[in-house]
Amino acid sequence: MAENNERNAKKMQDLAAGAHGQSPVIDIVFAVGGIVGLWCGLSWAFDVRGITTRRAERIRRRNEETWMAMGRLGGAQPLFATPGYLRFLGAVMAGAGLLLLVAAYALWHLG
Repeated sequence: MAENNERNAKKMQDLAAGAHGQSPVIDIVFAVGGIVGLWCGLSWAFDVRGITTRRAERIRRRNEETWMAMGRLGGAQPLFATPGYLRFLGAVMAGAGLLLLVAAYALWHLG
């Protein structure tokens, strides 16, 4: 009986201290997020299959349609509609993906 009480007390202490092991879900979420961020960022940064140029063209066309609906004949293109900005954004996204992968690796090794 005393042995059972000691075992139960030990379980309660472990549970209260959070010593029940780490769930691998956090590691998996970080790793998948890092892989997706790295893949999308590199695709945008290096303009794989013309992704950024097509996207910039769609933004420019949508802005022109909006301006024509408002009665304006045209205007200066915003910075966000240029392929250079989208490539920069892709480089930032690739860096964030790499950072997530490093964090997932660190969490995996810390246990």
